[in-house]
Amino acid sequence: MHFQVSQNEFLKALNTVARAASTNTPMPSLCGIKIEALENTLILLASDSNISIKVTLNGKDEKNKLDVYEEGVCVIDSRYIVDIARKIASETITMEVIDGNWIKIEGGTSRFKLNGIPEEDYPDINFSIAKQSFTFKTKILNDIVEQTSFACSDKETRPALTGVNLEAKNQKLYANATDSYRLASKIIDLQEDLSFNITIPAKHLIEVHRSLIGEDEVTIAIDNQKIAFMFGNTIIETRLIEDSYPDTSRLVPASFEQVLKIEANSVLKAIDRSSFIKSDGKNVIKMTISPDEMIVSSSSQEIGSSLDSVKVLEYSGNPLTIACSGKYLSDAIKALRTDVIVMRFNGELKPLIITKVDDDSILQLISPVRSYN
Repeated sequence: MHFQVSQNEFLKALNTVARAASTNTPMPSLCGIKIEALENTLILLASDSNISIKVTLNGKDEKNKLDVYEEGVCVIDSRYIVDIARKIASETITMEVIDGNWIKIEGGTSRFKLNGIPEEDYPDINFSIAKQSFTFKTKILNDIVEQTSFACSDKETRPALTGVNLEAKNQKLYANATDSYRLASKIIDLQEDLSFNITIPAKHLIEVHRSLIGEDEVTIAIDNQKIAFMFGNTIIETRLIEDSYPDTSRLVPASFEQVLKIEANSVLKAIDRSSFIKSDGKNVIKMTISPDEMIVSSSSQEIGSSLDSVKVLEYSGNPLTIACSGKYLSDAIKALRTDVIVMRFNGELKPLIITKVDDDSILQLISPVRSYN
């Protein structure tokens, strides 16, 4: 194998695929990036067996400055090749396999010689899945990730809750994420009548989101066990979570006893001012709500207390005092991206619902906590 390529485009491709390279595995080969030089094409691939990323650089694209002198394959540790490509001060990088498994890397005044990973040790990664495919505007997928994935669990005890559930039916896409203490839900209108119910690991969906910068559309292909995201010169494929996802629709009440309309930024600032007051590492805030104001308070025997008054725009129902996680409430309000929020309650021990005004397509639910202050 012997080729020359643009340092800038090569580094971009390496940074993208390196996100899938394993950092802790009994298979050393999965720590590597597989680079395959074909006629006028360079293919970079990395996988940890759960998520796989492939980037193709085409020699016909002038910005790639690609010249393949000899076809071939090599596998090189992702940590070293990314670091080398980033630090080389040259417009182009040349790579060549020499002396069996050694790889020579040159650029400008720099010369490197690294021991490669045997190609035969690298697993065969199959990217061909196409049971059902459709195309999204990347903004739609980005919104789903940003407005739901933060609510996923980071505990592996219930694998289904570590992912975002996507269910398509009746020309709508329902996206849900929950850690059993909060729920982030979003509904998207679809142009096609699609039908599927899948759960994607949140950490992999976030990697897709990070890779979509500058892209207008993404094609999504779904199989029974995998999902692939195809955009530009990149394919990202991830395994689906097989565990059944809980029915979150039953968590949302049909009616409410108290309804509050209030400025989002005022509530966020009040929460932020109390965020240093924590008990057992958690900031719990108490909201005392009346038609005139909402008092946001927090206290800790070790640290002290805080109290803020926030003006109420509208309120219906009896006065209410309810406590919840300040972080959860802040995350939920930020995800709505709106100036005014509507908060709905059914007493102090039932979940509270947060939505935009006149828009229930995105919904945030938070379970309250008992407050003994």
